[in-house]
Amino acid sequence: MGKTRALRRNLLVTFAALGIAAGVLQPVGAEAKETTTAGGDVSASGDGGGEITASVTVEYVTAGSGGDGGGVTSSSSESVSVNPICRYVPFVSPAELKGMMKGSNKQEPSDSDMSKLYPGYEEHKNDSGGSWYVWSCKMLYLAPALGGSRVSEEERAEDAREISEFYANNPDEIIWVDPGASPPAPRISAGRLARAAWKVVKIPAPTVQTNPKVGSQGATLVGMDTWVWATGETPTSVKATATAGATSVTVTAGSSGLQLSAPDGKASCTGFGIAWHSGMPEGSSPCTISFNRSSAHLGGSTPLTIKVAYSASYSGSDGSSGTLPAITTTSTVNLPVAEVQTLTTNHTNPRQN
Repeated sequence: MGKTRALRRNLLVTFAALGIAAGVLQPVGAEAKETTTAGGDVSASGDGGGEITASVTVEYVTAGSGGDGGGVTSSSSESVSVNPICRYVPFVSPAELKGMMKGSNKQEPSDSDMSKLYPGYEEHKNDSGGSWYVWSCKMLYLAPALGGSRVSEEERAEDAREISEFYANNPDEIIWVDPGASPPAPRISAGRLARAAWKVVKIPAPTVQTNPKVGSQGATLVGMDTWVWATGETPTSVKATATAGATSVTVTAGSSGLQLSAPDGKASCTGFGIAWHSGMPEGSSPCTISFNRSSAHLGGSTPLTIKVAYSASYSGSDGSSGTLPAITTTSTVNLPVAEVQTLTTNHTNPRQN
C-alpha cells in the first residue's frame, strides 16, 4: 500500500508536468443540500450525484375531543432527499487522459504504472466511453471559522462516522465505471437520516376548548377557573419512521402537555386537560387558567396563547441513537373575559351556559 501511494504521488507529479488540469485530479464534492422531493430509494447517478431519497411515514396520536380522555391515531407520508457526505464522482475518462498527454515531450508513465493508479487501465485505455471515478467526501459541518455551520458535536461525530464507514466499505480510492453504469450507491448514517426526516415532520398547531362559556360571546369569568383542554388534531405524541436503502430509523417525540399564558391570567396546567361535562366537580381539571381582570381594556377579548413543546429522539438500524432538536407549536385563541356582576345568570351555574 505504501509503495502504491508513493507511485501515485509520483504519477501526479508527472501528470502536472504533462499539463493535466488540477481540477480533474482534485475532485471536490458538490455542495450539500436537503430538499423535499418525491420517491423512496437510494441511487447513484452516472454523474456522481449520488442523491439519497428516503421515504418517511409519520404517525400522530392526537388528544381527540377530550384532552387526555381518548386520542386517535392518524398518519401521513413524506419524502426527503439528502446528498451524502461521501460518494464516488467522475474523475477522468480514457479520452481525457489521452488528450492531456498527447503531444507532450515528457515521458509518459508505463501502462503497468498507470494500472496501479487506474484499475483496469490497460483494458480500458482506448475505450470510447466509461470513466474512472474517485472518492469525494465533503464535511457538511466544518468549524464556523472554516465556513461551516454552528452545529452540535454529536452531528460532527455522526458525519465523521459516516466518512469512516464509507472508506471501510469502499477501499478502492479510484474505480472504473462502464458506460451507462453507476458507481456504488452511497449510504447515509442513521443520525443524518433521522435529522432529515425530523425536518419534514409537520406537527399541527394545538386547538383547545374552554369552559365556562357565558353569554352570546362565550365569555369566561374573572376569578373563576377556566377549564382548558386539547381538541381536534392536537398531537400528544409523534412517531416518524424513515428508510433509505439499508438504513432505517425511528424518531419518537412526546410532550408533557399544554402551556398556557395570557395577560391578567394565571395558568396551572398538567397534560392536555380534560373536557368539562355536566356534574364534574370544581377543582377536578388538571389544566386551568384564571383571570383577575376583564378583557374590556384589551378591546373585548384576551389573547390566550397555547404552546406544546415536543422533545425528540431517534434509534437507528445500525444501533445508534441520539436526540433531535425540540419543536414547539403555538396557537392563539381570543377569549372574552367578563366580570360576574355584569352578567345576568339568574344565579345558575355559569358552566351550564
